[in-house]
Amino acid sequence: MTNSQTISLIGSKQMAAPPPPVKESWTIDTQAMFQNYSNLRSFPKSQNAEANTTIGGLVFGRKARKQVIHVIFAYAEDLTESNLQFLESSLSADIELVGNLTIDGQSNLIGNGLFTLQLTHRMLESRSISEFLDMNVMFNNEHVLMEGASCVSKVGYEWSLRAGREQEDVKSAAERLSMASFRFTHVNAEHGLVIREHKKETATQKYLDKFSKGAVPFKVNISDVIQFTAMQSLTRDTSNDTEDQKLVPTVKVTKDNKHFTRLVTIGEVVFPAFFGDSSFDLYTRAREAFNRRANNTMMVTVNGIRAGRGVTTTTSATYLPPGWVSLLHLQLPTKWTENEQKSYRVRLHRLFNLASGKPCLRLSQSLPLHSDSVRLTNKKLLREPHLAISNYQPIGVVTTVNGPYNYHHYMQDGIDDSGWGCAYRSFQTIWSWFILNGYTEKSVPSHRDIQQTLVTIGDKEQKFVGSRQWIGSTEINYVLNELLKIECRFITTNSGAEVVERVRELARHFETAGTPVMIGGNMLAHTILGVDFNENTGESKFLILDPHYTGSEDIKTITSKGWCAWKPASFWSTDHFYNMVLPQPPTDAI
Repeated sequence: MTNSQTISLIGSKQMAAPPPPVKESWTIDTQAMFQNYSNLRSFPKSQNAEANTTIGGLVFGRKARKQVIHVIFAYAEDLTESNLQFLESSLSADIELVGNLTIDGQSNLIGNGLFTLQLTHRMLESRSISEFLDMNVMFNNEHVLMEGASCVSKVGYEWSLRAGREQEDVKSAAERLSMASFRFTHVNAEHGLVIREHKKETATQKYLDKFSKGAVPFKVNISDVIQFTAMQSLTRDTSNDTEDQKLVPTVKVTKDNKHFTRLVTIGEVVFPAFFGDSSFDLYTRAREAFNRRANNTMMVTVNGIRAGRGVTTTTSATYLPPGWVSLLHLQLPTKWTENEQKSYRVRLHRLFNLASGKPCLRLSQSLPLHSDSVRLTNKKLLREPHLAISNYQPIGVVTTVNGPYNYHHYMQDGIDDSGWGCAYRSFQTIWSWFILNGYTEKSVPSHRDIQQTLVTIGDKEQKFVGSRQWIGSTEINYVLNELLKIECRFITTNSGAEVVERVRELARHFETAGTPVMIGGNMLAHTILGVDFNENTGESKFLILDPHYTGSEDIKTITSKGWCAWKPASFWSTDHFYNMVLPQPPTDAI
């Protein structure tokens, strides 16, 4: 990367001496490490002919647990102190730099790591676990599980930036804010929880154990998230319970003037709570998470100023990228053009070793951890209800939809479409998949929007708009292509028996494209979310999401009464034909 492309442009590159040997035993997920290397290699090398294309990397983990969480690979030109600072400010507050790595004896060592991984290109290309363990005897190969509840608090801060001295003022403001972060207290009134500055010896042990036991950072439709309200103390000694603390909301509103730019940021501060944590552990982690938010805001803002974009406003976004076991926290620019934002996402994908051809960091893919988190879909809808099916016993190989979606069905949005709107609802479920997987930020079209699109392209007459006429697979294809430029494959059958015969094609679709499939026939529409196929017996089952449901968003009812369930081959009528629409997502989108 050139300087104008660097994610963070603060600090300068420094070389670190190799750390002494470590005799402790650590855990590492080698498959995740190999995948990160593969992801980095999928990006083109620097266009700068003089750039050093030697690959090195950084190792992040949890020292107390002796776990490696991330092995981040980078070309030598990107191994800078500024990028290290940006990476660490974006990771979970319990994760820090623990090591470096060398590949075939070559690397640029930065930071103060505890150890250096010994790797070879042959090992990484062949994904040889045994070779890695032979060369790095202090490690055990083991998948690290996600654990811990997410604590989330919205914290507002305002920076005054002098005209012509914005970069200087942003850095100073972030430093002052970090120094004053002890003043912030996080309160959950519902459960009587307070996370504030106090001494370690006065800590309450196992403070959040009833919330954190068995919890994970994020799980669909099941909230292990603990929401807090951030307050700021007006007194100096925040650890003195005998003094009136006078806590006030952290956000204040002022107007810009001719000489200053007022940069107001609402940071989503997220930190994990593990089983066994004391109140002091949580306070320390909360403060670290807040400091990382402020630091991340500062670096993105300075980057925008240096790139000639002026002062950059940002929004907080939290992600769980594919294959990750901890959360990723970013401040995303809000006023950049789409091309600028896409270029920035590409750089982030490369920096964090994310896939080069699939969206991971669109705002629509951020996790709704807080009640005020940014959402581009209806927060009242159930997400991925099939994940709540717990009593199914597979008969063969199961392949399912790849990625989140929302369950759209009859009677939602104040529309009585019972008896005619099933295909519209299946379409909306498919559209929600494209939103939640980062392929569009356009809101889910209403029934009327769908009808108007069909009129606009000449498929229907004007009187179709506002009618209660049903649509089918052909119309769904037309609207997806018109509004999202999405191509669809079709599977046409003459009877339900032929649907069963095409189960291998459906399995390949879920393995590759991964989108929900709309199927229409017998005057009904359903959404296929997966298939279960036994090659030896020929037996098959279908994971069906039924849009004909008219009740409330009750996950127990929906899964126990068959509205989202595995159905036998006999579910399809042998007396009717069926058409299936298989939407194909773009292969080069980020």
